[in-house]
Amino acid sequence: MAGREAPALTLGHVERRDGDDVIEGMLLCPDKVCQREYPIIDGIPLLVLDIRGVVSGQLAELRARDDLSAFTDSWLGDCAGPDSELVTTRYHLSTYARSHYGDFDPAGPALEAGVPQLLARGLELLPEPPSGAWLDVGCSVGRASFELAARTDDLVLGVDLNIAMLKLARRVLTRGRAVHPHRRVGMVYEQRDYPVELPAADRVDFWACDATGLAFGDGTVDGALSLNVVDCIASPMAHVVELGRVLRPGARALFSTPYDWSTGATPVEQWLGGHSQRGPDQGSSAAAFRRLLSAESGVTPDPQLLLTAEADRVPWQVYVHERATMSYQAHLLVGTRRDD
Repeated sequence: MAGREAPALTLGHVERRDGDDVIEGMLLCPDKVCQREYPIIDGIPLLVLDIRGVVSGQLAELRARDDLSAFTDSWLGDCAGPDSELVTTRYHLSTYARSHYGDFDPAGPALEAGVPQLLARGLELLPEPPSGAWLDVGCSVGRASFELAARTDDLVLGVDLNIAMLKLARRVLTRGRAVHPHRRVGMVYEQRDYPVELPAADRVDFWACDATGLAFGDGTVDGALSLNVVDCIASPMAHVVELGRVLRPGARALFSTPYDWSTGATPVEQWLGGHSQRGPDQGSSAAAFRRLLSAESGVTPDPQLLLTAEADRVPWQVYVHERATMSYQAHLLVGTRRDD
């Protein structure tokens, strides 16, 4: 930020801990001129440039209690109404928890093409099994982070900006249970609570980081996963560039996206395709992404990633409610960090 060396953050203060797990505290930039603070809240470090914006925008989730009964929570949702922040958060947790952990829920339903199946298909594109330290960027509620840790011999860090989803992932990590609202219809939700047994959880953690501005040094990561993130952020280009920056030479980034563009998430100017159908690609998002991962992309700054494998129209499903499931056809791409 200041044009100086980027020293590693230090643990400046610990307010509350559980063994080696820091629950509340502060990470600190040791530079005497900087001394910038990054809080740890509920075990989640907030490593973002706009800390004030993230905290003020998600203050309700950061202060949310988790001891309300399902009965009271349902009543609050009825009073808040379908357009409230509470019901919106419930909807997102229901949708993503089902895609990530539905196969553990004895009450069902499990999706045929959820996150575990999509990740497995993507990993088949790699020339060898994943190894070393990986980032799961846009980890949502965390299943892919656990699956990666079971396949590699090192640490896996899931990062996201959604505090509610990170809290769900942390509960799975620390308590071995998935606890989340499950949408039946309209504003009618029921609370699901079931055990989740995943290997290698001791090598997984979840932090709040921005996919377009990762708090890691250049060339420090052995692999990166971007599972359905490209069409959900303000700048897909900046996201791809950031992954290229943090990957070591020869390391790989695995992307998946259904190109479900929305101006609520991404300004039209930042879309990869999806517009300008009179251009050379006739608006094809797949063609635009392939060009971005080519030596002739001409993008500044250079993403430093070359397309080395892909699979198109791979099934991916998202739960909506008990009578509706959204079916996508995702595009999987592997970008390999150039050696130069």
